[in-house]
Amino acid sequence: MNHFLFLKGRVFIIPVFVLFLTGGVCFAKELITSARETEFLISAKASFEYYCSPCHGKNGDGRGTFYTIDLNPKPRNFTDAAYMATRPESDLIKSITSGTASIGKSNLCPPWGNVFTENRIKELAGFIKGLSVEKTIKIAAAEKESVVEGGKTADLKTAFRWLFIAVITVALAGGAISEWKKLKSESV
Repeated sequence: MNHFLFLKGRVFIIPVFVLFLTGGVCFAKELITSARETEFLISAKASFEYYCSPCHGKNGDGRGTFYTIDLNPKPRNFTDAAYMATRPESDLIKSITSGTASIGKSNLCPPWGNVFTENRIKELAGFIKGLSVEKTIKIAAAEKESVVEGGKTADLKTAFRWLFIAVITVALAGGAISEWKKLKSESV
């Protein structure tokens, strides 16, 4: 009878031990990433450069390594401010998470929801939106140089437009920087 109880206890312990091990392995797999992956997951910019730039280009202009291949459609140019202004950030988040086919675009851009955390996906969406703002700032700087030409000055309306764009850009950049600092402090 004691032998039966001992066997019964062992039979119970073995499945529990196996479940514990498999659960631990699955949990560890979630936590452990290679040193190379960790390097590219440090920031949204690093993640974009590693995962997205082969198609979209390091600057987000849609001219990445694979641009020369006969991709149809071509990768999206994220620096196109007019187009990016029409796309809500929720579309970017959904396309990063579930692939661009999920928002009615081509199926060439894969889903990254299993690679990135929800916060990183939001950071990437913000970073991608910021690429069009960066280009707008560069254009504004170039136009500012040409505003005063031959003693002529630009009209007040144009000056206020660029001031508005600059203020919005600084506000967005400040918000992004504070979020990145929060994430950095949370990850430490």
